[in-house]
Amino acid sequence: METPVHYDYIVRLKPKTNRNSQRVNSDQPLQKVPATFPVNFLLYRREIYSLHGVSFSAIDRRPEAISRKIIHFLVGDSPIHHIDDFKDILIDMGIPGIKISQILFEIAAKAHGIDTCNGVFMIVSIRKTVYQEARLRNEEDDTARAVRESMEVAAKPIPATESSIDAMERVVLDASASARVCTVCMEEIDGGSEAIRMPCSHVYHSDCIVKWLQTSHICPLCRYHMPCEYL
Repeated sequence: METPVHYDYIVRLKPKTNRNSQRVNSDQPLQKVPATFPVNFLLYRREIYSLHGVSFSAIDRRPEAISRKIIHFLVGDSPIHHIDDFKDILIDMGIPGIKISQILFEIAAKAHGIDTCNGVFMIVSIRKTVYQEARLRNEEDDTARAVRESMEVAAKPIPATESSIDAMERVVLDASASARVCTVCMEEIDGGSEAIRMPCSHVYHSDCIVKWLQTSHICPLCRYHMPCEYL
């Protein structure tokens, strides 16, 4: 029997925030990076279980981010001109055709008449809900659960050690380089500003990645494991 799946979504416009308003002093003048309008696509997965007709969510389990994609185009351009690009992203995410059409229609409606120069960006959040039939627990299920939980200890949120967070490399982004996006907050990292580079080479806003690592010792992008103390 095929597992039922439901998709719902929301398209939002949010103001950009300048997290790095203080530039790092440099003897060389900073080159101006062309401003871009980012469109962020976020796909989450949620599981709903049912038992004897009663539905319930997994306890202590929030929707899991399973895919993130970002497209940039120059400010002044209209998102409507990039509908085909958005369609390719949604296809690559595995979104069904009829739902793609609905999402694209909503994007076009939100994009109609907006000024991409006024410091906003677009977020397309999609939630994939998977419905599954729950089984009554028996002795065999208890054994399987114990084995699974023992194997998933490393997957539970465990913060990185303070010393490893303090030891991370602080870098100043080249203002002439292409724009980078902090995948914790999904906002651009300003060229010429200070950021943090993890040992896996991924770069984030300093405050964003510090707060993240104080909760989870795993890199948001590549799952690189920072030093931690297992509980």
